[in-house]
Amino acid sequence: MKTKTAHHEPTEAEIQHVAYHLWIESGRAHGRDLDHWLTARELLRHKTARSASSGTSLRPVRFPSHNLGPTNPPFPT
Repeated sequence: MKTKTAHHEPTEAEIQHVAYHLWIESGRAHGRDLDHWLTARELLRHKTARSASSGTSLRPVRFPSHNLGPTNPPFPT
């Protein structure tokens, strides 16, 4: 008998965090913000679903914040 697992939808902050790092990894390419956002959301959804099915809990990921600041915002303005 299959049991349903709780589905966790990533928060906007979680998506933004991952999307920012995808942007950095892509060489800070402009005009791909929606692509990075959607990719981040799917990555988080997949990670959550995989974690729920394996019975493990998610741990927060810490990325270095050295690129953040008023002179270097996370996304082009």
